[in-house]
Amino acid sequence: MRTPKHNTINDFEPENFLSSFFRTAKAILFSPRPFYEGMKSEGGLRNPFIFLSCCVLIHALIVGMFVKNQIVIALNVLNGIAMPFLTAGIVFFIITRLFKASGTYEAAFRVNAYSAATVLFSWIPLLGFLLEVYRYYLIALGLGCTFSIKISRAFLAIAMTLCIYVAAFSAIAYITGGPWQKSVP
Repeated sequence: MRTPKHNTINDFEPENFLSSFFRTAKAILFSPRPFYEGMKSEGGLRNPFIFLSCCVLIHALIVGMFVKNQIVIALNVLNGIAMPFLTAGIVFFIITRLFKASGTYEAAFRVNAYSAATVLFSWIPLLGFLLEVYRYYLIALGLGCTFSIKISRAFLAIAMTLCIYVAAFSAIAYITGGPWQKSVP
């Protein structure tokens, strides 16, 4: 398990909103290993959730200047806020059950929520894909630090999670008569 030195860096602190937000985003984007090694693994979901929500809302505001479809923007916000909760649950299950590592759902959520710093710049054309790949790296690095597992196992957990998403969304699309299926009169 983790030693007490891992809790030396503060999480995002809403009380010092602007300075804490920029300090946290900068640490995650440019010094992720020290950030995750010092990230609190306990303390509630509130602060990481607020950080995640702010990143997603900033992204939505910027994208909203270019995309005028309010439904697309609303779905983008809903997806950006909901998926880290679901992803944290799936990777937590994989890491603790398959890889027999110890840790908490809260720690997995914190890693996923803080990796949302990448969406602050993912609206930039052609950079979005690279930042999504970097986000997977940040999640793997964070899971490795938080659950004390090799980064290769963390990447495997992420790959398995992505496969679960593809299977689930494919099944939903098939059942609902996805866009590629012709409706039969």
